[in-house]
Amino acid sequence: MVAFVLGALSGCAVLPPLPGAAGSISRPVAVPPSQRLYEEAQTLSARVAKGELSRVAVADRLGELRVQLVGRNVVDDDVFALYRQIAVRRDAGQIDSAKAQQLMQQRLQMWLQRWPHLAGKPAQPAFTDFMLKLYGMPALGR
Repeated sequence: MVAFVLGALSGCAVLPPLPGAAGSISRPVAVPPSQRLYEEAQTLSARVAKGELSRVAVADRLGELRVQLVGRNVVDDDVFALYRQIAVRRDAGQIDSAKAQQLMQQRLQMWLQRWPHLAGKPAQPAFTDFMLKLYGMPALGR
C-alpha cells in the first residue's frame, strides 16, 4: 500500500487497485473522497513514472482535488503540507524514498495519537484517510 508514496514521490510504480475497488456493481455508488484521491493519485503516479509530471506537480494536483472534494481542515492541511514538502525535497534530490516514507509515517502516527483528544474534529479528513490507507495504518476513529 505504500506504493503510492514510492510511486508518486519516486516515480517508480503505478498503483495496484485497492481491494474491493473493482468488480461489478449493479447500481451507481458514490465514491468516497479518499477513494477519489486514491484514483487520481494512481493516474498521476503513472505520469510521474513516464517523466511527464514532477512529484511537486502531483502534490499540487492532489492538493487542489482534496480542497474541491472536502474543503480545508487542520488535519488534512497539516498532512498535505508535509506531503508537498516531501515532494519538493524528493524532486530536489535532498531525500530518498525511505526517508520520505519515514517522515510521512511519523506524521500520520502523530495524528493517530492526537485524534482521540482533538477538539473540533473535521468531519471528513479525506486526504489523511487516503494516506493512512496507503501506509496500511488504521483509520482515524470517528
